[in-house]
Amino acid sequence: MSANLRTPGIGERLTQLAYLLKHTFTIVGRDPGILRPWVRMAIYSIVMASLFFLAIIAFVSGAAALGGFLIAGSVLMFVYKFFYFVRQEMRQSWLVTEALKGERRSAAEAGARIKSLIWTCRKIALIDLTVAWMLNMARRSGKAGMLVRLLMRGIEEVWDLVNHYLLPSAAVDGLGIRESVGQMYRLKDNVPETLTGVFGIDIAGRAVGTIMGPVYFLLIIGSLVLGLWVGEALPTFYAGDIAVWLEHPEALPETLHFNWLPLLLALWLGKIGSVILERVTTSVKVIYFSIFYMRITHLEDIIPEIREQLDSYLRMEARDPEPVVTPST
Repeated sequence: MSANLRTPGIGERLTQLAYLLKHTFTIVGRDPGILRPWVRMAIYSIVMASLFFLAIIAFVSGAAALGGFLIAGSVLMFVYKFFYFVRQEMRQSWLVTEALKGERRSAAEAGARIKSLIWTCRKIALIDLTVAWMLNMARRSGKAGMLVRLLMRGIEEVWDLVNHYLLPSAAVDGLGIRESVGQMYRLKDNVPETLTGVFGIDIAGRAVGTIMGPVYFLLIIGSLVLGLWVGEALPTFYAGDIAVWLEHPEALPETLHFNWLPLLLALWLGKIGSVILERVTTSVKVIYFSIFYMRITHLEDIIPEIREQLDSYLRMEARDPEPVVTPST
């Protein structure tokens, strides 16, 4: 599978993400149920990140017990997120594939479908958790671990691709991990000629970091200026006089003080924006690969009048794809 993985450059990935953000939610129709899993994941991510920053404030404010409780909650949410996110992504994948058939399913129906696949969801989540842990260990391996980090980066990209094929194959056909991976090897030789360049594409990879880098930079610069302006106004977060940190303090005014609360808030805002964009990107990829899976495995089940538009969407062509029309409930 790795031999078939095409890794676009950063510019191409950003272009892909922009196209998909523009067209994805049009092509799957106006069924609000498709958006609910993303909303749940975004809220979960915001709460998890906020608990960590609130814990820092609690520790600094002298509420150590509350800080410990918040940290524990953040850690638990971090571990559980792998299982929660897989269920929501599987739910979203199923809702998309049903919309392509002209069906509009309820949240209860989606929940019942995913409940029947709970063991597959847990297995995917465990693999996802293991890959994340291995990546974290590789980043801490030092200079001697350069080869390990390169290897893990390749594994990360391959797993990201495989993961997004596992979701629709399980949601649509009820396949387990082993059956889904075996099917992928068979499918790659039966992709329509017009879509051969799509099967192994790693869309939007690391696009979030590229977008958020400048945002973090501006937030940090702004927060440093604000921290100097706030100064001693909030003693709990007062860091001291800037002048005493320097070798030649006479270069700065004696009254130049720094408060680090604005910096903490800036990092929190940046993290919130990052997790929201990450969830948007993930949902877009789930939707994209769910559509692709239906196109190459269940073409006959897709509404006939939209099949040509779907091919245009999957190739990320310039022309706008028409929306999928789903029956009203």
